[in-house]
Amino acid sequence: MSSAEAVDVTRLDVPRDGIPDLTHGDISSAVVKLAHGTGPFAVDTERAMGIRYSARAYLVQIRRNGAGTFLIDPVGIEDQLGPLADVLASDEWVLHAADQDLPCLHELGLYPPEVFDTELAGLLLGFPRVSLQAEVAEVLGYGLAKEHSNSDWSQRPLAPELRAYAALDVELLVDLRDELTAMLRRAGRLEWLHEECEEVRLREPKPPKEQPWRKAAQREGIRDRRALGMLRALWNYRDSVARARDIAPERIISSRVLASLAKAKPRSRQDVVTSRLMQKRDRRRFVSQFWDVIAPVWSMEHDELPERVFHSHKEPFPNVRLWDKSHPEEAARWRIVRTAVLARADELGIRQDILLKPLLQKELAWDGWDSADEIPILLAALGARPWQVENTAPWIVAAARRPNAAAQAQGVSGN
Repeated sequence: MSSAEAVDVTRLDVPRDGIPDLTHGDISSAVVKLAHGTGPFAVDTERAMGIRYSARAYLVQIRRNGAGTFLIDPVGIEDQLGPLADVLASDEWVLHAADQDLPCLHELGLYPPEVFDTELAGLLLGFPRVSLQAEVAEVLGYGLAKEHSNSDWSQRPLAPELRAYAALDVELLVDLRDELTAMLRRAGRLEWLHEECEEVRLREPKPPKEQPWRKAAQREGIRDRRALGMLRALWNYRDSVARARDIAPERIISSRVLASLAKAKPRSRQDVVTSRLMQKRDRRRFVSQFWDVIAPVWSMEHDELPERVFHSHKEPFPNVRLWDKSHPEEAARWRIVRTAVLARADELGIRQDILLKPLLQKELAWDGWDSADEIPILLAALGARPWQVENTAPWIVAAARRPNAAAQAQGVSGN
């Protein structure tokens, strides 16, 4: 596929119908107009990630042919969105990166009957760049602004330039969907997209991260268990403050500062007061609270403190880079699977992680097979979609049956 950089684009700064006002108290009028429109709904959301603690939607953009574009402020009218949910359940939703928007839409009681994800479509077509801006430029020849993507969407009133930006995010989604549908049909990949979109539509919410403070500890090189306990205490305190104020935790105080303070293992309130980390004005207000959460850690028994090594249960096996030494049979199967998937992805012109998730590749290699004929069944049981099984199983089977297949794959490595 050609790069969007090579396409001459027409800059689009203002929606065709003008800049919409916010819909809030007049939600009933918007619902009536959307109900009288035709065809799929173009849907997007704006949150305030990195600004607010919550990942909720502060703006929901909806466009439908014959109805126009609506910028819905859902805050405070959540109990009035039932009629909107009923209308939206009547036809397909077109979204870009649906997995980012659906969770906060679900919080509002809004669920799609079908999904068309333009980002996934671009990935299945092998586009080198799959942002909305890149795809609109590549496929439709329009240039969309992107300078407001990290704005504070919780602010009110919402400036005209932000409303224009938000409206443009759904302005061309249906047009883009129509062109991508034709491209996918010509490539014989439209059913692939249907399967991928259905998986996204039905996907369960992600569980909260286990021990999220571990990443900061790793960056700071903290190995001491009491220091780890202090970081955990500081992290939990910051999180409670952030939640209460609805402010992103990093805006309270950075994770780097918390980790550095914990690594120093202050032994008194004075140690916290005199720490160079706490000399900035916006940090000094936390001195007393920080010592109050650190002090009890000194009294903890050894077995109450966090382990040095965090045993995540995300993967039921060790790092694949260690397999050669401790699990040679699994390593040999990994080379077979990896080689086949990389080769097939290259033939199709798509990323290997789209063709078959690396975790699934590892699971197949780790669990193994008694006969190569079992591989298609095993892939399906592990969660591969039918199109993925169809486009990987024959290649993995052929590689597994090839004499000295593992030895020929010695050059394949990595995650």
